[in-house]
Amino acid sequence: MSFADNWARVFVVITFLTFGETQIIGGIVPNLIAFGLFLGVIGYFAATGKMAEMFGWKDKK
Repeated sequence: MSFADNWARVFVVITFLTFGETQIIGGIVPNLIAFGLFLGVIGYFAATGKMAEMFGWKDKK
């Protein structure tokens, strides 16, 4: 393996790391945001519905 081959491999790795990050930002971050919203909605309905009455978080009417 020559000196040029080593630098070509370094270039490929740096390029992959640079442009591969967009997949992480475009895939993981929106999924984490959606998952957080999903848990928030579950928490909202749990705190305001029958479950809240069952645990005594909300007064029964």
